[in-house]
Amino acid sequence: MPRKKLLLTTLALLFSTLACRAATRLIFPETPTPISPDVAVSPSPAPTETAKFTPEAIVCSDDSCLNACLTRIKEVVQTAQFESIGGEYADKEVEINLVHYKIENGKLGAPAVLYVPKEFKPFQEDLETQQNIWNYTASLLPADQLKWISQYIIFTDGPANTLAWVDTPDILDRAHWELAIDIMDAEDPVDLTYTLTHEFGHLITLNTDQIPYTDSYSTWSQNSETCEQFSLPEGCANPDSYVNLFYQRFWVDIFDEWLKTVEEVDVDSEEEYYQLAEDFYHRHEDEFLHDYAATNIKEDMAESFMYFVLEAKSEDDSIVEQKIRFFYEFPELVSLRKQIIQNVCSYTHP
Repeated sequence: MPRKKLLLTTLALLFSTLACRAATRLIFPETPTPISPDVAVSPSPAPTETAKFTPEAIVCSDDSCLNACLTRIKEVVQTAQFESIGGEYADKEVEINLVHYKIENGKLGAPAVLYVPKEFKPFQEDLETQQNIWNYTASLLPADQLKWISQYIIFTDGPANTLAWVDTPDILDRAHWELAIDIMDAEDPVDLTYTLTHEFGHLITLNTDQIPYTDSYSTWSQNSETCEQFSLPEGCANPDSYVNLFYQRFWVDIFDEWLKTVEEVDVDSEEEYYQLAEDFYHRHEDEFLHDYAATNIKEDMAESFMYFVLEAKSEDDSIVEQKIRFFYEFPELVSLRKQIIQNVCSYTHP
């Protein structure tokens, strides 16, 4: 990673699930420089105050003004600035779920407050920040993509670790997804925007429209007798699915090597698994954005999708850039990209 290696949070067996753990401040470009400079910056309000920030509206459907919009997002999306966790949990990497919300039609239900140690109460009780984070998250996606999220989870594992993840309670039911966000690491809206876009990449490429529902588990092993397309634990992908086409284009020649040297190797810790994935990356550095993208094809797609949405299109002929440009081949994704960019900009001028 450009700034720090991602922390993997599951063992090799669990890497075959849908869980995605995108770490904070690790994969993002430097904080953008605004294109539109005449933006008044007001002091950040206290967590319980309402932001009063009304810059001139930006209308934008491509990357020409995205930097300006992301800069303004820093002033519009208000999150609390928390102190580090104290007491017996100081300097410990402990992940604790704080609040669960059911999502219906993109709207938050009542919070289900979980039992937590007293050191985590300030994070749990800041319902305003939790609402603000969701409001921004929900504003980025159109309704036909937001529909996949059925539960919103607020958690924390301390500062500068995992920022967000998506998963399904049942690997076979990919019509209902959980989105979890670390309330401590969500304090930087630009980092949050990049991470959310990565997570959206999973929703868009792994939902039941892409990989049909099945009543039995699949495997990473490719068997044309049971699945003529790309097979992954979630099932047999549709012939025209993004993941099948991505596999055919970029992973056919390296998949068996990844399977034998990373996924199928018995490991005793996440560190060992990550080392195998990193070794695989170093054998193919020119094919991946960074080491985390080489974890598996799902993370490779999500990272490439993130850059597709939030970075300017490059004409470089490297495999990395070809992966990013892959998404431009689909009119519906080009349209989605424009929507997300405009939604970022619109959020700065409600």
